[in-house]
Amino acid sequence: MGTLAIVLGVLTGVAVMALLFKPIFDDFDGFAACLRYSWTPDIWSWFNGEGFEDMWAEMKLGFWWTCGIGTGFGVYSLLA
Repeated sequence: MGTLAIVLGVLTGVAVMALLFKPIFDDFDGFAACLRYSWTPDIWSWFNGEGFEDMWAEMKLGFWWTCGIGTGFGVYSLLA
């Protein structure tokens, strides 16, 4: 039963991330921009005048990851 719980948790988490991809990022370019901002140091973004865009992009990426991982862990916890 433990292996089934892990598999269903992972599948559910991935499915939630796939379903939320379009509403959060619009397209792959939006996702790539969020990744670029997450890898750019915050101080560099502020010096370039993109501080608020950086914060917003990192918040979207964090929300997306949290929803997927949280859902997967929740399903695993309920089934295990």
